[in-house]
Amino acid sequence: MKKVLLSEEIHPEGRKLLEGKFEIVTAPDTSQQTLISMVKDVDAIILRTRSKITREVIENAPHLKIISRTGAGVDNIDVNAATEKGILVCNLPAVNNLSVAEHTIAMILNLAKQLSLMDKAVRSGNWGARNSNISVEIEGKVLGIVGMGNIGSLVAKKCHDGLGMKIVAYDPYVKEKFRGYDYKFVDTLEELFKESDFVTLHCPDIPETRGMITRELIYSMKHTAYLINTARGTVIDEQALIEALKEKRIAGAGLDVFQQEPPSSDNELLRLENVILSPHSAALTKEATVRMAVEAVQAVIDYFEGRQPKYIYNYKCLKENGYI
Repeated sequence: MKKVLLSEEIHPEGRKLLEGKFEIVTAPDTSQQTLISMVKDVDAIILRTRSKITREVIENAPHLKIISRTGAGVDNIDVNAATEKGILVCNLPAVNNLSVAEHTIAMILNLAKQLSLMDKAVRSGNWGARNSNISVEIEGKVLGIVGMGNIGSLVAKKCHDGLGMKIVAYDPYVKEKFRGYDYKFVDTLEELFKESDFVTLHCPDIPETRGMITRELIYSMKHTAYLINTARGTVIDEQALIEALKEKRIAGAGLDVFQQEPPSSDNELLRLENVILSPHSAALTKEATVRMAVEAVQAVIDYFEGRQPKYIYNYKCLKENGYI
């Protein structure tokens, strides 16, 4: 019987599909030492976000044939090391689009209506906060979207069609796809940041995007503008954002992701009132959690039953090297 390692526990609906078909082992923690000790005889790994499959893990897994992610991002996998060994890296590029898009919109609305501060005011007896006039309407406001892939384009559609926002987008790779849409595409991030009332980030963690949102971009935003990040913490100069928030150079931010996760207890973001935070949970709705577990498991089942998994992230390289 083939052996499957769960880097962390998955939803019971996913685990149920494995039972009886595979020997299942679950890592007790997400440390490299634990993973290295457990992969020596596993045939597949089902990987969640907090664990990392490094080259060292892969080199200690001689029987490993497939790594299946429960989400879209593969930044916690050494894809090159896996490809060199002929190991399939499978991901789920569309599984949590709706959940992340809705979370992004919830952050936009929370910031626009200052719900966190209003809630705190009522609880502390400050009824007079109702006259502070700090909330804004979002209809007609400019939403700048960095990355118009599956999630970014869904945010654009919902905010434009449903909330009446004007869309300004930056994505040089898919610009032609949106020809005829009532969206304005810009050629530079500088233009987008200066023009937008809200900026939301929807780009992957790759070398080209790390640190892409610089101090200069953040400080070029309108004083009344908000920055939302439900993508990856590495794309923002976090210290520059902290300073801009402390100086009230921008109105606020909504962050689901951080450079270090979880953030350290001395991270100044935890003490700023003009930022709302969530624990990298945008994708983790009840519905998406089930889909992620079930579809990640299905990729493993498909592979060992002789079918090609639906999404193989390193398909091209594997094919070029004769593994597929």
